Formats: sequence, structure tokens, C-alpha cells
Amino acid sequence: MDARSVRLWVRWSWRDLRRRWLLVTALALTIALGTGVYAGLGGTTAWRIQSNDASYSSLRMHDLRVRLPEGGFVPDGTLLTAVDGLDDAASVEAAVERLVVPTLVDASTGSHELLVPGELVGMPTGTSAVDSLYVAEGRGLRVGDEQQPVAVLESKFATGHDLPAQGRLLLGAEQPVDYVGTGYTPEYFQVIGRSGMVLGERGFAVVFMPLAPAQAASGHAGQVNDLVLRAAPGADLALLDDQLADAVAPYGGVVTTAEDDPVRRALYEDAHNDQKTWNVFAFLILFGAAFAAFNLVTRMIESQRREIGVGMALGVPPRVLAVRPLLVGVQIAVLGVVAGIGVGWLTGQAMAGVMTDLLPLPVWQTPFQAGRFAQAALLGLLIPLVAAVLPIARALRMSPVDAIRSGAYGAARPGGRLLRLVTRARLPGKTYVSMSLRNVLRAGRRTAFTALGVAAAVTSLVAAFGLMDTFSAAGGANAAEVSRSNPDRLLVTLDTFHPVGSALPRAVADTPGVADSEPQLGVPATFSTDAGELDAFVQVLDFDNDVWTPSLLDERGPADGLVLSEKAADDLGVAPGDSIAVRHLVRVDGGLRLVTSQVPVRALHPNPWRTFAYLDADGAALFGLAGTANQVVVVPSGDVDQLRRDLFELPGVTAIESASSLADALDNALEEFTGILRVIEVATLLLALLIAFNTASISADERTREHATMFAFGLPPRVVMTMAVVENALIGVLGTLLGIVGGFAGLSYIVSGFDQVMPDLAVEPTLSATTVVTTFVLGVLVVGLAPLLGVRRERRMDIPAALRVVE
Repeated sequence: MDARSVRLWVRWSWRDLRRRWLLVTALALTIALGTGVYAGLGGTTAWRIQSNDASYSSLRMHDLRVRLPEGGFVPDGTLLTAVDGLDDAASVEAAVERLVVPTLVDASTGSHELLVPGELVGMPTGTSAVDSLYVAEGRGLRVGDEQQPVAVLESKFATGHDLPAQGRLLLGAEQPVDYVGTGYTPEYFQVIGRSGMVLGERGFAVVFMPLAPAQAASGHAGQVNDLVLRAAPGADLALLDDQLADAVAPYGGVVTTAEDDPVRRALYEDAHNDQKTWNVFAFLILFGAAFAAFNLVTRMIESQRREIGVGMALGVPPRVLAVRPLLVGVQIAVLGVVAGIGVGWLTGQAMAGVMTDLLPLPVWQTPFQAGRFAQAALLGLLIPLVAAVLPIARALRMSPVDAIRSGAYGAARPGGRLLRLVTRARLPGKTYVSMSLRNVLRAGRRTAFTALGVAAAVTSLVAAFGLMDTFSAAGGANAAEVSRSNPDRLLVTLDTFHPVGSALPRAVADTPGVADSEPQLGVPATFSTDAGELDAFVQVLDFDNDVWTPSLLDERGPADGLVLSEKAADDLGVAPGDSIAVRHLVRVDGGLRLVTSQVPVRALHPNPWRTFAYLDADGAALFGLAGTANQVVVVPSGDVDQLRRDLFELPGVTAIESASSLADALDNALEEFTGILRVIEVATLLLALLIAFNTASISADERTREHATMFAFGLPPRVVMTMAVVENALIGVLGTLLGIVGGFAGLSYIVSGFDQVMPDLAVEPTLSATTVVTTFVLGVLVVGLAPLLGVRRERRMDIPAALRVVE
């Protein structure tokens, strides 16, 4: 092919592009949306892992941590002395003692009362060699603050409640503290409340203070209960772990590694597991775009079949006839790839913005993911080219007479039992009304392909809505269980174990505004069987009390046995009547010792959180704590806020939480999570609209002569457009129904992986009636009303030109 021919083909393709610029652009955007979202969603794991690594490195995350049991303290320097006495003490690069104790925090401002449980962290000032304090706003703990009652407030709590960067707090009832900034240390990249789940940042306040003022404020002057250390490069961390465990065993200390830190573990596991979810959405959207583009490009090329037939009749070589429609495919491919890079970048930026709000790490790295974009670009190039080759080859194999035959279905062979039945049946209404159904059935392959493209887009939308329904259902199950009696009750946590009849439990019960109360124990434990192990929180309470008791399901075990959640029993592979190993602290001779006991399972309870377990009051002897309590459940008789204030002022009260606090925290977490789902929802709705618009545009091209004929016989444009709307709506109904079924299947697949993402929460794939109805209406409306975008074009149709048989 010489230069003159090349110029001719370029001019001709440019003419085709100008004639069909809107359709070509819409098809290119369909490909761009699919490939761009695929690329944009695919980079999140790499971003999160790089950001995690950089953030932990910048704040010098500890390698080992020593924690004393609840209520255990030692004098300053004791834990450092234990480190200095290690055989491999030279392998320790730095070690820091701290004080970490529960506290109540009053962060009220003006008319807004904010009383929450929290944690007080006493730590070194200046730049710590281990677990440094990152300052988000204001300033940190500077050298010179060692004896000053100043603090840094955890920044996510401050942001969640719109607190200023500097202000005043009350620790307990009588300890005013000025906070000079907001920030966090590596253990608090996410905040874990007393529930043990990463949901506590709005209802749990962490306060960082210099060590000495923190000791004074908490009533533990000269005492510590926590140590963190970093090992020198190349040190044998396992050996150091063993030596340190032996050194702190006399104090009841437990040694954990950085990998044991629940927040660190959650951040890295979520980065990998969440990517599986985003990959499902990415592939669904890509598949929908690819399927739709393939079908629509094929139809657009087929609409040029008569021109190809004329060329064959005139003796033009097939290879020459193939060039022009192939150039259309190239145009769509190039535009799709260029636009796809932009869509991918925008999707990535949207995801990055949502993630930085959801996970405010000190360092975020979001580099361009060239590999993922290259995959997407290759797909964007291949899809329209392959879609163009197939109909061209089909048209070139036809005889010129068949190719020139006019009409949208000229090359097709109408058939099928359903079509014949509909054709013979007398449908109600006028003839042109029934044409929409016949048109849908006459081109079965085209209808099926278009419906499948719509279904793929709807599938992503249903899966996204379904995730919110699934979490809402889990939150509802939790709320139903904890609120089934006295839903307004409060859980008051005490500073240590107190005899039931002692002053503090009585003071809580006698507080004005308390209608009823029930002392109980809350003790951490680890359950294990051959199937695995899990950490739990055992609440010991009188099962005959009038305040609240758990629902008992399938009660078959002894009365002194544990009541486990259904998920915990399933994960551990046990049923009521079986026994499990329980590792727990027991009080012996005034001290605490870690032991393992075999405890039978009494029954199950329906709360979806597997971490909650219950034991009748007689079971307190298991922990050596019979007749004591560290919690009191109270039922308000009047103003709940005033009762909180009165309880807050009692010395020894460290937390006041409502029964619904966990459900509220789950709702807050779901609200934040929906930011990512919104990105996916917008992409799927745009994809469905583009598919519908392209379908309507190509159908209008194919039926130009049919529409012109109806206009010539006097049918008004509104009737013709109504037929097109009904036809598209029928396809929308089919595609949306398939999408709802596919969405539930996709949702089930996503939820099946939540055992790794959220192992403590039992979730079942759930689609609410609202989701099904909303999706159905949206799908049918978007697809059905798309032909109305071509009203102007139909009204301006040149009827004589459209009725010509040979172009």
C-alpha cells in the first residue's frame, strides 16, 4: 500500500470518526472505564504495604514488648534491669519503660459533653528510640516536659469528634490535663478499644503523657507495667524473646513480638485480604466493559455490512474492504487506552483519598502502578480489535446479495420456538407495541450479549450494596442480642477486682439515677482445641439476674460451663457438651499466674462476635476470683448523661460504656468503609449507562430505515421512541435480573473470605429487599431510558435519504 492509499484510508477513517464521533467516544469510554477501574483498584495492596513499611520504620516500631498482667506493676527501672541482665543484652539496641493504664477521659467542649473510656500512656519525652510519637497537629512531648502535666491526644479520636489541636482534658474526675497536640504511636495506627476489635477510635481516647506526670495522674507514682525494645540489626530475635520471657516471668510479664501486635497484623492482613475484594469488583467491571464493548463494536461493524456487500459486488478485494472497519476498531482501542489511563489515575486517586482518611498513617506512598496499567492498556487494545475482526470475517464470507440485504436483521435467520410462538400469538395493543418484544426475540444472540454486559455492571453494583447489607445485618444481630432487655444499660468498668460488697461496687449501685445494678467479672482468656485457638473475653455473671443475660441456644452442657458464640463454636469445632482448653490468669496467693483449664461448653449464644463468652457466677472460682467483680452493669432510671457524669466522678471507675457501644462502633466503621464502595458504585452506574447508551445508538443506526418507514406512514416520533424504550427496558429487565443473581453469587464469594479479613465477626451474605428493589429499578430505568438521548437525532432524520436501499 503506497503513501497515497494510506492518506486515503486515514481521511476516510477520519470521516467515519467524525460521522460516528459520539458512538466511538462512548465505546472508548466503556473500555476506558473497565480498564481504568481495573488498574485503579489493583494498586491498593502495593500502596498499603509500602505505606505500612514506611510508617512503622519512621516511628521505630518495637521488636519485642513486655506487658504485665492487669493490675500488675513494678518500680521504675525493674524491667530495664531485667533487660540489662540478659545473656544477649548486647543485642538490644534500645529499651524503654512505659506505663499503660485504663482511664476515663472527659473531652467535653462547651455544650457538647464527651465522656469516654480510654488509655493513658506514660512515655519518654522527645524523640523516643522505640515507638516514637507521631504528631499530626500541634506539638509533641518535648524535652523539658518531663514533669509537666501536658499530653498529646490520639488524633483519630480528636478528628472524629472535631476537637481542636490543643485544649484541656479531665482524666478521671479530678485530673485536668492540657493537651498540646494530637498524634499516635505505632500501636495506635488503628485504635482497639476494650472490646478487642479495631473499632474503638471514636469511643476510645488514648492520651500520651510524660512518664512521671502519667504516674502521678493514675495513682501509680514510681511504677511501670510495660516495656518496648528494639533489637540490634542481625540479632537472634527468637533467642532474645526466650531470654526476656524468662527474665520477666517472676513479674507475670508476657513477651510479644511486633508481628503479634493486633493492629500491625490487621494492617498487613487487611492489605492482602481487602485486595481480594477489590479484585472481584475490578474483574466484574472489566468483564462487563469487555463484554459490552465486544458486543457493541461487533454490532457497529455489522451495521456497515451493506457497505461491505456493495464493495464485494463491485469487485473490491476483501483485504481492502476489511481495512476501513478495522480502522474504526483501532480508533476505539486507542481512545479507550488513552482515556483508560486517565480513568485509572482518577480511580486510584479516589481510592487513595478514601484510604488515607480511613487509615491515617504517618507516611502514605501511592506510586504509579505501571505493571497494572500495562495489563489494562493491553486489554483495552485487544478488546475492540478482536471485536472488529469477527464481524468483518463473517461479512466477507457472505455472498454480496445476502450482505446487501437491508434491515437490522437481514443477515440473521429468525427462528426459535419462542419467537415463532410470539409471532403467531395475538398480543394485546397495537401492532407496533408488540414489535419491541419481537425485536428482542428476533436477535437472540445480540439480546443475550447486551443483557450479559448490563448484568456484569449490575453484578458489581449488587455486590457493593450487598456488602453494606451484610455488615448492617451483623450489626443488627449484635444490637438485637445486647438490647433484648434493658437496652439503655451501662457497663461500668472498675480499676481492679473488688469484693462484691465493698465500697466501690456499692457506690456505683447507690449512685442517684441507678434503677438496678448487677456486679460481674470480665476476664480475658484464650480458647483452644485441635481445630485452632482464639482470644476471647469471658464475662462471669449471675444467669438469674434481672438486668441482662445472654440468650442460650442448644443448651446441653453442665450449668458451670461456658456459653460460646455460634461462630466461636464453629471455628473451634465444638458443640455444647464438649470441653475446650481455656488459658487464663488465676489469682494465687495475691498474685496472678497463667494456667490452662479444661472447661465444658454449656450452650451457644447468637451474638455474631465470637470474642464474647459467658460463665455463670459460680464459675468465678475458675479464676480464683469468687465473690469479686471488676464490672458493674447498671440500669438508668432517668437522665443517662447525668448518670454518666455522676459515675465518672467516682474514684476507681475506669470506663463507662453503653450496651450498644459495639454496634455503634460497627456502624461507624461501616460508614467509613462505604467511601470505597461509593467509588465502585459510581463506576458501575456509569458503565451501565454507557452500555445502555451505546446499545440504543447502535440499534437506532441499524433501524434507521425501519424508523424512517414508520415516520413516512405517519407514526409520530414519540411512538417510535416508546418502542425503543420498551425494547431497551426489556433488555434491562433481563440484564438486571441476571445481575442480581450474579451479584449475590459475587457477594457470597467475597464474604467467604472474611474469615481472614474479620475473623471475629460472623457474617452471612445478605441482600435486603431495599437493595433488590432499588437495583432493579435503577437497572431498568438506566437501560430503558437511554434511547431518549437520541430523540433529537430521530426528529432531524432525513426520511427520503434513510429510505434508500443502496447507499
